[in-house]
Amino acid sequence: MILVQVSTTVNSDPATMSCPKGCGKMSNALGRGRGSGSLYIFFWEKDGVYDIIAARVRRFHRYGLDSWKFANRTAWGGEMKQTFLEIEPNSILFENVKEALYMFTRRIFCAVLALSMFLGLCGDATAQSLATAPNQQALEELSIEDLKNQIRRDKFDLILPQVMRENNIDMWIQVLREGTPDPMALELGSDNGVFIFTDRGDGRIERAGFGQSSDLVQECRAYDIIAKPQLKIPLTALPESRISLSDFYQMGGTEWPGGPRTELDSRFKGVGEFVAERDPKRIGVNYLEKLGSPIFYEIPWLRSDGLSFTDRNLLVESLGDKYAERIVSAEHLITDFLSRPVPSEIAMFKNIREWITESLDRDFDRIVPGVTRYGDLEGGRSIVDKDGNRRGRDYVIQGGDLICLEGGSQSGAYMDPDWPFGNLYEVEFTYGYVLREGEAELPPKIKKAWADVMKVRKILEDNIKLGRTGGETFEILKRKVEEAGYIYVNRQIFNKDLDPEKTQVPLDLHAAEGGIYAPRISPLGPDWQRDMELPLNHHFYLEYWVYVPMPEWRDGGYLSIQLHDGAIVTERGLEYFYPPPTGIRLIASDQD
Repeated sequence: MILVQVSTTVNSDPATMSCPKGCGKMSNALGRGRGSGSLYIFFWEKDGVYDIIAARVRRFHRYGLDSWKFANRTAWGGEMKQTFLEIEPNSILFENVKEALYMFTRRIFCAVLALSMFLGLCGDATAQSLATAPNQQALEELSIEDLKNQIRRDKFDLILPQVMRENNIDMWIQVLREGTPDPMALELGSDNGVFIFTDRGDGRIERAGFGQSSDLVQECRAYDIIAKPQLKIPLTALPESRISLSDFYQMGGTEWPGGPRTELDSRFKGVGEFVAERDPKRIGVNYLEKLGSPIFYEIPWLRSDGLSFTDRNLLVESLGDKYAERIVSAEHLITDFLSRPVPSEIAMFKNIREWITESLDRDFDRIVPGVTRYGDLEGGRSIVDKDGNRRGRDYVIQGGDLICLEGGSQSGAYMDPDWPFGNLYEVEFTYGYVLREGEAELPPKIKKAWADVMKVRKILEDNIKLGRTGGETFEILKRKVEEAGYIYVNRQIFNKDLDPEKTQVPLDLHAAEGGIYAPRISPLGPDWQRDMELPLNHHFYLEYWVYVPMPEWRDGGYLSIQLHDGAIVTERGLEYFYPPPTGIRLIASDQD
């Protein structure tokens, strides 16, 4: 593998940025439209000097490249950039790169000739991609904030072109209003503004933000065009744009003067002209049309229905009749965008799991049987004593107790504003058993329950594959669970009327990002979630239970163990980005 690092300084005005000349010629030279894919190398011309800004390749099946691979994280404003190119010497792809660049300009060909001479000295190598994002080790070394910004850029680079073209949408407009939660707010970097994404046919989606007030939109370096509100102090008239109240007060402002312009239509300033210049044929907007809310306790705003009737009217007024007639729902686009992960997200999930594990370890370490109350544990989820009684917060932990601790957060019903990991969520359940006097291992029934947990996990690991929908996978898993001698149950409730000798197993293997829970391998939620195919690197929870009947406990009792392991689906099948629990922790009793 040959790695060439090209450093370039880019000086440009994001407000006037466009695809530099030559992109179309290069893609044509590589046979765009003939099934081989498209190569795009972007340049910026300033005072007769051409800088290589980015290179990307789309689905070069002919050359063994089967997915989008991008070069540097393009950003603007005169900063130093790094572009990484990986090219196999003397390959067809390598020759086509040279030919395309030669067709573009003699100046650029000279640069490629120098690159050719360098590669010619390097001998044979096998290349997997023309350009790459930071490797996994580099991603894991980023701070949480830097990693969240990397994810935003990667999603725009890798996922957005796919989902816009698959859904036949030329322009996507996401309208957000402060105070109205939306599933895309964390993805975009703001809860206020009009965000417009345009497919201009050059392989890259143009990104623009209007009327937003978040500094993060500027700092994340994911946008090409940013129209940030400006506020003049002191106020002598109605402000033209809205900023956050905290920023307003810091600038010396006082209460907003009344009137709808201060809160609503200022976000749409310039939107109509911007859209008309691009003349899109189909405009996707964030409102629901057919995709219902997942299940009754999941709040609909966690999906894609953030557009109010007022905002729709303001958008239509801004666009005019010609373009308003081209509006369609972006519900499928948004669902696809949220459900498809990028490699940088895997690094974040690993960070989250490490953080969860550390917090759970601290909780277990503070347990002193006979002293510690269950309510003293930060992650306490449940505690059952030796006779099967569920205990409360004031209960003092003692021998024979089975404790379940929960760490992390999930987006199903409540989004914690203090959650530090953006729109990505992880939850882990782990168990500890307090040994009784004379015990050195788990009691037989608890040991059997955990053995059932491991057998069910193996069934899931062996039968979750790419190329299937959530519903198809669900039917296979139900059958395999029954064939293994368990009873599959559709509800997460123990059924005391079933065979008392058999363990009952419910499943709800749902996605974690953005609160949409899809694709879903589960009986829960609407059919559209099960109809979605599992995408590459699909991140989801292995959420399942084992209910072991315990007739010796009163009222037909049962032992319940629930797991919530984070996993992904790759070409190799189900994989873990962080090891799931493999046993129940043993906690020494104070009597030992």
